Amino acid sequence: MDTHLRHTKRHAGFTLVELLVVVAIIAVIGAGVAVTYRNLDDKAQTAMEISDCSILKKVIAQWSAINDGKIPDGLDSLVSTEGELYSTMPELGMNEDVPSDTSMGVNGPLGYTLAVRTAPDVVLTNLAAAGLTHVYRHLVGEDNVNGNANDSTWEAGETTMTLPPMMGGGSVTMTSGQVDTSRTLYTLTRGGDSTMETAQALVDDSGPADPSAWPVDGYLAADGVTYANQSDFVQAKQEAQEVLDAPVTDRLAFVWSGSGANQDGVPMPMNMSEEIMTNCGYTAADVANPEERVSDEIAAGKKCYLVVMGLGRFASIYDAKSIRVDAPAYGKRNGQSKAYYNRYLAVISVPLEEYDSMTGSSVLPSVVDVLTPQGYSVSALRDKYIADEERVKD
Repeated sequence: MDTHLRHTKRHAGFTLVELLVVVAIIAVIGAGVAVTYRNLDDKAQTAMEISDCSILKKVIAQWSAINDGKIPDGLDSLVSTEGELYSTMPELGMNEDVPSDTSMGVNGPLGYTLAVRTAPDVVLTNLAAAGLTHVYRHLVGEDNVNGNANDSTWEAGETTMTLPPMMGGGSVTMTSGQVDTSRTLYTLTRGGDSTMETAQALVDDSGPADPSAWPVDGYLAADGVTYANQSDFVQAKQEAQEVLDAPVTDRLAFVWSGSGANQDGVPMPMNMSEEIMTNCGYTAADVANPEERVSDEIAAGKKCYLVVMGLGRFASIYDAKSIRVDAPAYGKRNGQSKAYYNRYLAVISVPLEEYDSMTGSSVLPSVVDVLTPQGYSVSALRDKYIADEERVKD
């Protein structure tokens, strides 16, 4: 009996060494599981971004095909209200377009790649011919009351209601829920005359003499659109007035072989200009520099300008906004928060010769690629973040 008790007492619990061994084993297993899960999660997010970029590119191409080659209007210029790149990148002394006074906006490699320049007239004229006559800028500084990189181009509108006597009379102001874009909507300075004329005609249109007897088949307004009811007509007039009141801009974000962060004339490692051009099907010799004269670039054999814009909150493929191109990207390469721009990007190829619909001497601008917020295309995502054996399966 004494022997049995001594044996039982000796093995009633684990020794410190045994506990440490068990904890070590659990830690090793847990670390392995965590790494495996993280890799699977990264692959899933990468696959999601690849799918989103591919789908957006196809949808835009399909929409353009049935809309006379046009591209969606009202894209995000990626330019701040101060006329500089809307970026989180610090001032490095090598890229004047990267402001140091903002802590939100475009980040990652793209912030070291884009360069905001004054667009040549041919760029603005051709974009207008393709239907892109208005862009949005981002509020910065004290004007940005939202403090959100993805919502800084709008603020909620207000409406004033008159209270009945039984409620004390007077008036009360409350949020209307309507989007107010008046402070961030800009008109491109060239080629927008027809759009301005149409907007002015609609504003001047007073509508049916008796609004209470709205035509059953709708009212054909001066802008050529038939409005089903007075509410739609009034809203369209308000939007047209915003267009007329919008300031003009000719500052756009470009990519070319000398854009972005450079050192001794060579793009720095974080600069993705060469990669973006290649994935769009161009070489450095094909893409024009907006700082040079157009005639000189044509003589040098340049083919196009590459303009980058965000598929922002207000860019809509259909007027009814049933299908939008403002899907945010939540990929693993960006710790998504309100301080980081997380909209997909459109790379627009703009010919160097002015488009003429009568002679067909040139072609309309077109969206040649869709990028993640960091500037990665489908090809770049596959090359950088998918292993060789996975790419073979893909």
